[in-house]
Amino acid sequence: MKFERLILGTAGIGGIWGNVSAEASVETVLLALERGVKAIDTAPAYGQAEALLGSALNQWKGQAPIISSKAGRLQGFTASDGRYDYSRDAMFHSVAATLENLGIAALDILFLHDPAQIPEETFGATVQVMQELKVKGYTRRLGLGGNPPAWAWPWLKDGAFDVLMEYNRLNACHTPAMETSLPACGEAGVQYFAASPLYMGLLGKSFAAFSDNAPEWLPPGAVVAARRLHQLAEAEGMPLHTLAHRFLLTVPFAFNIVIGPSGPKELEETLGDFAGGPLPENLYQKILHYSKDIITR
Repeated sequence: MKFERLILGTAGIGGIWGNVSAEASVETVLLALERGVKAIDTAPAYGQAEALLGSALNQWKGQAPIISSKAGRLQGFTASDGRYDYSRDAMFHSVAATLENLGIAALDILFLHDPAQIPEETFGATVQVMQELKVKGYTRRLGLGGNPPAWAWPWLKDGAFDVLMEYNRLNACHTPAMETSLPACGEAGVQYFAASPLYMGLLGKSFAAFSDNAPEWLPPGAVVAARRLHQLAEAEGMPLHTLAHRFLLTVPFAFNIVIGPSGPKELEETLGDFAGGPLPENLYQKILHYSKDIITR
């Protein structure tokens, strides 16, 4: 199978979910490129991800991948390190540092990171900074990276941004994007990236831990739905993560999927899942039924 729809996310290999080996992180990037993944997403907030990606790109001899990064959220070394600076000087300095770390002249996509952190009254000025970065050649396209508040949608619909990346809004447990963001992006001509396909690990390696002690950010019912999906996956003779990944290939919208392996082994496992292709329609409908049991907070 070709993997054109997949984007290699680098939060995991940057170390924000736990310690990683620099050598293994670089190997993960190179392996993804060798296997046909053609786009990579990173951010200053993803620990050492940009520097490690830059090292991998320096070693890569094939066709250059599409590269996206972000501005507005400052460098952090855990997922909870949320520090922000959306001032013009800070964002220009951040993107310049990103390009230096990556060893490239310009980004393919620059995302405004976590737009919900920006006060509504200053959002327009921040969008102007993003547009200035594009005009000055720092990036070819602009995106919103993070679940936008309702008041940010006019900028998406009016063409200020080319791409929307959301997380935890399109997975086998939780599908609100199918009724909201996906059709809205289709109407506006905005490309859609679905991040966190395994619901931050609930549908993957953290299933057991989250089942015993659910984190506060999970909506009520998510663990119940995940348990049902786990039983369904067992009945179908496949791992839960395989069911969850292949579910996304069955969703009848055009979008890209941001995967987040923490090393080469997880990458191979993920690519193997997607190589299985879409699920049978009856199984897809069962999963949709389970996802509707989630009651959002």
